Amino acid sequence: MEILLGVGIGELLFGLAEAQVQAKLGAADRSYTTELGCRRVQFDELMLELSFEPENENLLGWIEVHNPQATLFGHLLIEKSRQNVLTLLAKKLGNPSEYEDYGSFNTAFYEEQWLELHFEFGRLKSINFGVWYSEDDQPLWPNG
Repeated sequence: MEILLGVGIGELLFGLAEAQVQAKLGAADRSYTTELGCRRVQFDELMLELSFEPENENLLGWIEVHNPQATLFGHLLIEKSRQNVLTLLAKKLGNPSEYEDYGSFNTAFYEEQWLELHFEFGRLKSINFGVWYSEDDQPLWPNG
């Protein structure tokens, strides 16, 4: 599975409805609704969590990738060291716009790419990314 920032992962493109995702992947293993009203669905085998956002007509707008077989820029990054991941991404994207230390985990956020990296114990645990937005805050859905 290749992550394409602003586009999606593999055959899952931002802007799909939940029914379209289920037609591709089958039923989710778990689903819940956040306090902000986002419907989150998890696919255990693929190690993916998808978010369908009410402010965007309940379309797929955010993906969390925990799958160590997923690639970004052709590289396997899940479980790699924070230093190695950040060095690679600095070459591709520049430095993160925000780096947060939450005690038990850290995040690096690349605002222009709408990309967040979640590290625990010095290792990348998930790659979280979303649809990009226009200057007038409209989602830039990929053409699929």
